[in-house]
Amino acid sequence: MPNKKAQIGETMTWVVATIIVIVTLIIFIYASTLLGKTSEITRENYNVEVDKQADWINTKTSLAHEVANNKNKEVIDNWIKEENEN
Repeated sequence: MPNKKAQIGETMTWVVATIIVIVTLIIFIYASTLLGKTSEITRENYNVEVDKQADWINTKTSLAHEVANNKNKEVIDNWIKEENEN
């Protein structure tokens, strides 16, 4: 006959370990939800100093070319020229 005391000890170890893991997960999830609610990013949190002399048209144009992978460069340039004329 196997020793039943050894089986009880091993079972209790697994039960306690499982409870510790579950409690740790619950604490982690609770802390994550609390931190998730407090770290909302809003526009008011940022103060961006903008250089008044920045050339926004060239910046936007280069960004548009980068996004389009320069496939529609002429179309983008013509569209920007039309927008600037209005």
